[in-house]
Amino acid sequence: FLFGRLGLFADPGFGFPFTLADKQTQGQIIVEPDQNDIAALVAYARDGDEQAISRLITIHKGLIYTIVIRMVANSDTARDLTQDSFIRAFRKLRDLKQPEKFRPWLCAIARRVVLDYFRAEKRKPTVSLEEIGEIAADPDHAAARRKKVIQDALNLLNPRDRMLLVLAYYQDFSQAEIAQAMKIPESNVRVYIQRARDRLRKLLKGREHELLS
Repeated sequence: FLFGRLGLFADPGFGFPFTLADKQTQGQIIVEPDQNDIAALVAYARDGDEQAISRLITIHKGLIYTIVIRMVANSDTARDLTQDSFIRAFRKLRDLKQPEKFRPWLCAIARRVVLDYFRAEKRKPTVSLEEIGEIAADPDHAAARRKKVIQDALNLLNPRDRMLLVLAYYQDFSQAEIAQAMKIPESNVRVYIQRARDRLRKLLKGREHELLS
């Protein structure tokens, strides 16, 4: 299995493997490649090219971690599930029919990993509606408070609604990318997002205009 040849190690700052070559790029600005570059990297990665695999991880690890942490709201669990997502993706890399669409394909795998985690653990959100209404009103912590209110409300949504909003508003995915990641018709994406927004508004108890503006 190709991860076994990479000499990967766990970075204490991020919590999942990458190579020494990637380690040396930390703190530098990484220009996101276009779809043709991604397709080329995928082609090399399919042949076991370690640098291509490493590059794909470097480009996408922040994206996948951000999505997963919004879904599970626990940093340790998010790091583990992010690593599991990459492992599963590289095992299935030859199944990817359109290499240029690696990003939404990878997000679809991360979504499945999270859903498998919820099913295995039989986990449900533990934040109550009452707790959402009890956030302290200290103006010095307004930004942090808004983030907490949103995350607590997201935790109460079903996983599909949560993922839709994360991709649309936190990751700025296009409707086509959301459709591929969520395995839904592109023509239905806007409707599904609107329904998820409506359910989030109800949970936010009238704060939605302030928080989503």
